[in-house]
Amino acid sequence: MRPILLVEPDVDVLGTLASRLRTRGLSVLIADSIDSALERSGALDPAAVLLSSTLLSDAEGFERLKNASALADALFFILVDKPVGASLAPDELPHHDIELIARRLYAIPSRVPVVPEEGGDFRGDLQQVSSVDLLQLLAMNRRSGTLTINTQAGAGEVRIKSGEVVDAVFRRLEREKALYRLLGETEGTFSFVGGSPQFLERIRTPINSLIMEGLRQLDEVARLRASLALDGTALLAIAPPGNDMSDTSARVLEALTTPRTLSELLDEVTHHDLAVLQALAILLDQGLVRRIASSAVRVELADPERMSVLAALAKRAMRSGYRGAARVVIAATAQRLVTLMHATARIADAIVPTETVPAAPVPYTLATLRLGEADLEVVGLPLVEAYAPLWGLVLPGAAALARIELAASEALDTACSVAAVPVLEAGSLLREGDEADPEQVATLLRMLLEKAFGG
Repeated sequence: MRPILLVEPDVDVLGTLASRLRTRGLSVLIADSIDSALERSGALDPAAVLLSSTLLSDAEGFERLKNASALADALFFILVDKPVGASLAPDELPHHDIELIARRLYAIPSRVPVVPEEGGDFRGDLQQVSSVDLLQLLAMNRRSGTLTINTQAGAGEVRIKSGEVVDAVFRRLEREKALYRLLGETEGTFSFVGGSPQFLERIRTPINSLIMEGLRQLDEVARLRASLALDGTALLAIAPPGNDMSDTSARVLEALTTPRTLSELLDEVTHHDLAVLQALAILLDQGLVRRIASSAVRVELADPERMSVLAALAKRAMRSGYRGAARVVIAATAQRLVTLMHATARIADAIVPTETVPAAPVPYTLATLRLGEADLEVVGLPLVEAYAPLWGLVLPGAAALARIELAASEALDTACSVAAVPVLEAGSLLREGDEADPEQVATLLRMLLEKAFGG
């Protein structure tokens, strides 16, 4: 890697910072003023200039340094003293965070030795040439065309016009968010096809600014993900968005109406990953989002010995005179039923309908459980009493009903009594938020089958 030029008027700070950067394998040139920096940069071709923010007061000298021909392709970073966690501009680095400074410097692309001929297409491997290198190469040659990047996580495209990025897509992501994700991919293949198709121009930021901001956000995202330590857990909103919330926070809470892992959340919300993580950190601190057992974990309804008993119960639970599988019903608010459906899908041998949840609060199938020779249909009944006349469509023929709301419902009690359906009061078993835990839902379903036979 080419050397780094460090410019700092405080000689003690200059020596300490240079020494710490050198221990991380960087080649560091030092200067204690803008004039000495201009002298040193002449024949050394530095990859970047780290400039103390105290030197910005010399506006004329700073302009001379930035416009020096020897630093034409060097990146400039301003070393600032800001509190930990404070937001940084794309060209700012915290004076005290050596690890972050080193990561940003190592992320500076090396020069690509081979420049494709005008009009020539090319392909290769990201381990040999990074996406940042590719974009800078295409920018230098003012190429137009489509850069396709294939990774284990999925495929993406960067659309380029006269060397500038005008649009990007990666899986379901679009625009800058897609581009920043692609900048972080280090394994995969790429291909570039030149041409001048009519691209939809949804990105208008200069490419150098895009790359610097993308690398900054990647660093911040990695730091926040590490500090939140959400591996192996899922997230669930326990409150609706407030009127005084930022748009990002509101979108996060809306997405977490259904439990999601952090990766699922970042894919679902269209805001930049960094903005989503910052909003999530605040919502976790405020107690508006809770951590739950990972929704990616599949659980068994019961151990093998008990499973045979449950299969026998399901077979006996088929009401005489009614066709189809044995049926149990869970009554709750519409929002809790959506969450419960998500958790039920994590139970082994559960089949969730492909149809979307009905817009109206009418009864619908949450899942069908395969229990050996018998099936068990699990139906959700939204507790909206204006729709009580429709409850008669599912209660007759049901083996049992679980109510997971603590508040009583006279209309539901009457409907269950008329249909001769035993009721399990499960409000204390599944408290608010527990319906997102597949282990808890499996327990509820076992209890429902047992309730059908007076258990």
